[in-house]
Amino acid sequence: MRGQGQGVDHDKDGRDNSAPSAGIFMSGTETALIQTTICRWLVALRVHHWTKSGFCLAALLFHGAVFDGSAWSAVLPAAVCFCLVSSAVYLANDIFNRKEDRCHPNKRDRPIAAGHIAVRAAWVVVTVLVATALGLSFVFYGGGSVTLVLIAYYLLSWLYSFCLRGLPLVDVLVIGLGFVARVAAGAFALQSFDFTAHPTGWLVGCTYFLALLLGFGKRKGEWLLMESSEVALGSTRRALRGYTAELLNVLIGCSALFAGAIYVAYCLSRSDRMPFVLTAVPALLGLLSYLKLAWGSTSVETPEYLLLRSWSLLISLGGWLVLVGWFTAIR
Repeated sequence: MRGQGQGVDHDKDGRDNSAPSAGIFMSGTETALIQTTICRWLVALRVHHWTKSGFCLAALLFHGAVFDGSAWSAVLPAAVCFCLVSSAVYLANDIFNRKEDRCHPNKRDRPIAAGHIAVRAAWVVVTVLVATALGLSFVFYGGGSVTLVLIAYYLLSWLYSFCLRGLPLVDVLVIGLGFVARVAAGAFALQSFDFTAHPTGWLVGCTYFLALLLGFGKRKGEWLLMESSEVALGSTRRALRGYTAELLNVLIGCSALFAGAIYVAYCLSRSDRMPFVLTAVPALLGLLSYLKLAWGSTSVETPEYLLLRSWSLLISLGGWLVLVGWFTAIR
């Protein structure tokens, strides 16, 4: 028995057992290393780009089912699948373009370009992500339209990485198809909730020109960044050699014009054109706010962060979502 006042246990050899054994707790250095590794993978997977999969929810919004839990459960798996596949695509792109990225003022810090993530490990993760996304799609949607669109998107992404990325104009036109694929997949996924749901020409057309607006804006932002950094055009992206600031301004303006015109025409074609046409007000204000940024700022090179940098864009998007959700729900 332990004697009174004796506060330390000893084994038969007289060793102190009160101290924790080695290996139970990680040191501060080990913890910091794990956190750094996780952060690098999150950056490489472009988790912040998962917001683009929000386009899968467009059909749910315009179908008037935004307040229906069953509709959400029908569409969310499609959005998750596109999140996983898009991360796989970004990883593959970083592997193929790591030499070009090392010449870019910002992209050179990407984990693969900087050598923080091994190429072999990245390929393993690409395989796991694609297999998981296709598996989930088959589980929830079988071999139907959603899975076919997902496969087509992935194959198109490979074609873009190998052949089309360096072609001016074509590079952005192909990127726009990726956004259309998200919208179409969301509409097809919604069919398990309502079999009449389908991607309309209005939705596809407006989405495509909006995607072109973002794509050409991204090229303009990168063009300005290369110019200000005195880096040779084409050293980071070959397609930039085929663009000029004037051409990009025209392309950005035309894309915004067509996106806005198609949306207004869609609003006027609805049976509930009043009050739905009121949703065009924040939509057009958002387009104008983006044009102001795209024509004179490098911030549009990273569209995923624009809402954090422009209050006018954030307010416009929020107002548009509220109005569309409300008017479609009460229809």
